[in-house]
Amino acid sequence: MQVAHVSAVEELAKAGIQYIVYWSEERPGSQLIAAHFGHAFCAALRNPVTTVPEAFAVASHACHVHLGSKSGPGQAPAALPCLRSAQTPALPSNNSVPLPQLEGMDLSQGIAAVVPDWDSVRLLAPHAELRLLACGQASLIAPHRLSFLGEALRAMLVLEVRQLTVTSQTPTHRVPAHLPAGCTALRCEIQSASGGCAKVVLGGPQEVLKNPALVEHALRQTLSADALSLQFKLPPPSLPVPIAQSSDDIAGGTPLVDALAVTSVWVVQLLRMLCSDSKFRMLAALGIAAVGCTTTSSFTQSDAGRFTALTHLTSAVPESLDPILLPSSWPAPAPLGPIAYNTLPAQQHPSSGSVQMDGQRSSSQAAAGNTTSTGSRGRPAKEPKLAVPELASVSWSSDRPELSVCTPHQLLEDMRGFLEVRRGRQLQSSTFPEAILNGSQLDLNALYRAVCSRGGYGMGSGVNWAGQVFPRMANFTNTHKMTGVGNALKRHYQALCLDYELAHPEDLDKQEASG
Repeated sequence: MQVAHVSAVEELAKAGIQYIVYWSEERPGSQLIAAHFGHAFCAALRNPVTTVPEAFAVASHACHVHLGSKSGPGQAPAALPCLRSAQTPALPSNNSVPLPQLEGMDLSQGIAAVVPDWDSVRLLAPHAELRLLACGQASLIAPHRLSFLGEALRAMLVLEVRQLTVTSQTPTHRVPAHLPAGCTALRCEIQSASGGCAKVVLGGPQEVLKNPALVEHALRQTLSADALSLQFKLPPPSLPVPIAQSSDDIAGGTPLVDALAVTSVWVVQLLRMLCSDSKFRMLAALGIAAVGCTTTSSFTQSDAGRFTALTHLTSAVPESLDPILLPSSWPAPAPLGPIAYNTLPAQQHPSSGSVQMDGQRSSSQAAAGNTTSTGSRGRPAKEPKLAVPELASVSWSSDRPELSVCTPHQLLEDMRGFLEVRRGRQLQSSTFPEAILNGSQLDLNALYRAVCSRGGYGMGSGVNWAGQVFPRMANFTNTHKMTGVGNALKRHYQALCLDYELAHPEDLDKQEASG
């Protein structure tokens, strides 16, 4: 670790050094924190498509997670370094997907301007629950710390898929019924930048899917956008605080806690593959000891010592830990045994839009709209009105007043009762909904009312999730740094509100719905 005077940094910049990472005299850091930052920074740079500012932002988030920072995204604790660069450090977004090189096509105005029906391309991504073992004490399972871990994981996924390659593609046996007329579907196997593999289904016009370059670019766009919808779930406050456990067979005996997130099946597949790769260091640098029942093979005894010390920052660093141990001198990975639990099954939502890898629809009916579409420059494209599924028969009687005079408490209690009947299990009133957005409990009341006021979920592009819905919610802050918030809100709505909306068509603004 090097503490530098501002004048020394400026001299290096004048000498042509493009990127300078340093600790200032006003913000000196400890050797332990410097080692943790260095491991995360170098692990991010192992990905060939990662820029230095992106690696710096990922490493900063990794430090926020394990230093227990309460300052929130965008606010660096005093112990972290500075970056002298012409570019501002920022996590990657789906806008960072490069445009393809297509012979005879000018893509300066965006790919949708030159490729007919490009906006009809869809990624069919079924939901899944992702279970992680993370290094730390029970205090790690807190909104502000999980917020940073979620941002870092989403960034890591975008870095992996924004320049993916398609290793195989075959037509599905059956075209999903909710795709637009004239569309077909491909079952694709992809390889990420670090060599991880996953299988996904892409739907779209036949002429588009005949072009391998367009298929590859569509997958880069849609998977990057879908990666940004990963969300951690907090355990209900009514349950006991999770207790950290340790085993010599997992992460060298480091204290570990369970963390649960909602994402897509392909994300779980990819993370398990990367977890098994002893050369992939990013998961270990973030303190992820296992993905489901797959242990992180790159986790070393040095990592174990560092994370154990990070959980006890008030005490002295153990003599056995070399805090300056940097990636160039990593020892061989420590042997790790299997985890004694199974991955939690994915929650089945009637609107989950799940499509099996053979292209057939799963037992839960696919909802049009639980897909990620392509846009002109890496953004999800605006969609036409969506054909939402019909509500399955359910014994349900609502006694709440009409939405315009219904109180927030009445609405949430009615929604909770409805979901209890639909899912066949009890939901605690004190913790409903069990979802986190921007570091706080999801404002489900405002989310539902905002979407209904715009004609409902079936309006498609008539619902501006990030620009109009999010600002009406208590989760919104003017300084938020969330990426992919529109996709996150859409997924929360599909999981918690869509079936309820279908049972209450009187809640929709009829003027908007007919517009």
